[in-house]
Amino acid sequence: MRKILLLLAVPMLLWGSEDAQAQQAEGSYLVSGAFDLARTDAPGVIRRYQIGLEANYFHWYNISFSGGYEFNYNRPNQVTLGGRYYPLEPAFIRMRGLIGKDSDLAFGAGYTLNLSYRVRLEGMVDYYAVSNVAGLRAGISFLIN
Repeated sequence: MRKILLLLAVPMLLWGSEDAQAQQAEGSYLVSGAFDLARTDAPGVIRRYQIGLEANYFHWYNISFSGGYEFNYNRPNQVTLGGRYYPLEPAFIRMRGLIGKDSDLAFGAGYTLNLSYRVRLEGMVDYYAVSNVAGLRAGISFLIN
């Protein structure tokens, strides 16, 4: 639990950074990959993991629509459809539907830290409503104009 709190605190400390401003334009794409650092339903190390690939299309600079694929260990893989809303530039709120066997609905929030204009680190917390599970996720994304 202490590790999860520490991982959540780091993005909050970086919140005020001038360099962390996401600058995606309308019509651009954000391609990302992420993996779960921790989940509340994990029975032990490497007994349950989830890796996701996702593409976001920015309809407006602060709203994107996404599609992706979740690779699950010990469970069926799933297709995802959803979206993101950036109320403040580096922070976002997201919602995704996981479609397939054991379908679910995920609500989450995250933070983006720009390494360069095109490369970003992302940290996210997701709550899966149907399975009543929470997960902490980290990833890297690439902006394509």
